[in-house]
Amino acid sequence: MRPALIVIDMLNDFVHGPLASPGSREIVPNIKRLIARARSLKIPVIYICDSHYEGVDWELKLWGPHALAGTWGAEVIEELKPERGDFLVRKRRYSGFFQTDLGILLRELGADTLILTGVDTSICVSHTAADAFYRGYALVVPRDAVATFDPKENEQAVGYLKRVYGAEITTTDELIHRLDGKSQ
Repeated sequence: MRPALIVIDMLNDFVHGPLASPGSREIVPNIKRLIARARSLKIPVIYICDSHYEGVDWELKLWGPHALAGTWGAEVIEELKPERGDFLVRKRRYSGFFQTDLGILLRELGADTLILTGVDTSICVSHTAADAFYRGYALVVPRDAVATFDPKENEQAVGYLKRVYGAEITTTDELIHRLDGKSQ
């Protein structure tokens, strides 16, 4: 397994702003632990970030203004800020792959497995998972490091990722233990 840790839309607008949910705040400590462990093991950390153009992007018609390019709302939350050596991919649609350079970045990094974290499990995480599946990546989803607006909907979305894309569903603790075992 050559993993990359993918942190999806852990942005101010999705954690503290107009599209925030309690679940998005609850997963911050687990994602923070996964980021720290990934960095210590030299596993690439890739932030996938909504970044919309006001008055142009289609998503804004559905969800209202959010994650507008160049604003506080489109920045990664302070607790999970990227560091030197991390990667940031901006997107204008749900999937982290659609019209971005995520695919070429993953190929250059040699990744074959994506650890998906972040929000919203039923939208951006699921669409990124679909595109990763189509490209042949193995998927790992720590259920306590993804969230949506409704905990019941989150469990359904996690089940969908397992059933339809073959995602391995785990927890943050189980995944860290497994990663630590492979690094020895």
